[in-house]
Amino acid sequence: MPGRRWRALLAAAAVALAAVPGLMAQSLESAFLLPVLDPARRQLLEDGLAVWCSPGSRYHFAAQRLVAERGLFLHYGGAEPPPWPRFSLPRTVTPGGPVRVAVASAVPLAGLSVTVELPGGERVEGRGFAVAADSSRDWAALLGIPTTAATGAARLSVTGHAAAGAEPTLRLLLQQPLTVAARTFAEEEIPLRAQLATLRRAPDPRRREQSRELWRLLTSWRADAHRHLGPLRLPLVEIRRTAGFGDRRTYRYEDGKVDVSIHNGIDFGAPEGTTVVASGSGTVMMARARIVTGLSVVIEHLPGVYSLYYHLARILVREGQRVAAGAVLGTVGSTGLATGPHLHWELRASGVAIDPDTVVEVPLVDTAGDRVIIVR
Repeated sequence: MPGRRWRALLAAAAVALAAVPGLMAQSLESAFLLPVLDPARRQLLEDGLAVWCSPGSRYHFAAQRLVAERGLFLHYGGAEPPPWPRFSLPRTVTPGGPVRVAVASAVPLAGLSVTVELPGGERVEGRGFAVAADSSRDWAALLGIPTTAATGAARLSVTGHAAAGAEPTLRLLLQQPLTVAARTFAEEEIPLRAQLATLRRAPDPRRREQSRELWRLLTSWRADAHRHLGPLRLPLVEIRRTAGFGDRRTYRYEDGKVDVSIHNGIDFGAPEGTTVVASGSGTVMMARARIVTGLSVVIEHLPGVYSLYYHLARILVREGQRVAAGAVLGTVGSTGLATGPHLHWELRASGVAIDPDTVVEVPLVDTAGDRVIIVR
């Protein structure tokens, strides 16, 4: 079996290279795994599992435990090297942009989590989900980068595990460099009349409770949530933008005082009564009046992923209702904190606002397909 012998020779050469401190086996980037060696140069066993890594991985030991620095690491309960998972991963992200991760594993997984460590120490975390209800091999996650994120070097971590008691046992960890590119946002000043100023400034327990309730919803995660994997559509037929995503806003009051905030969605100016449609299929999780956002609808498209529609004149759906992309949700209005008829459209993933324009023509969920991670 010359193919197996050639693979064994390549693996042996890669092990020899990886055993030299500080030397990365970059010339052997391919879809096979190398045994991780302990300080005594034996294959590492942790919790009774053999540990394997991708060529070029970096790691060290602390208190006799493996500390992964960069690359793909698999703790595996089988006798042979585990099958190489396929990944779809970003290399560069921007403030307000999405982070799409997809994993195709030969071993069924029971869970997936993703963490982005941003410049300055801020962390963004999210849970993955099985792409299809009848498969536990294909997983995906969608996160957002805050619009306030600093630019520079970041790190993406993906962890996954097989179900408890499953054979073979598998735990995976991927550590991958990530770059946060620069992005500028527009600035605008909004004068507020006394009535609207009161909505923002006057102490109101109901407003605070509504804010907490919305945050609990937007940070919730349901494994059995609907799966809308494709692109979103614009919620209006005729589009006239009056405010952009990430705008830095200054609210100026009649008494001369000011407040500043960040606009987490896109505003579309439209005549009152204009039809508003669902940007994607999903479940209506909120359909009610709120003090600041007026008549509001929130749709869950994926576990932890929601679109929001504010300041409506009428709501034509009910909470718990399943809607298709393009279904009528209501009509444009100026309820709540609004200076005129318009629709505020927003997208959230794990609580973080994402620029909706980034998913209008691009699927919410990428798939791993035939992509193989190359660690550089």
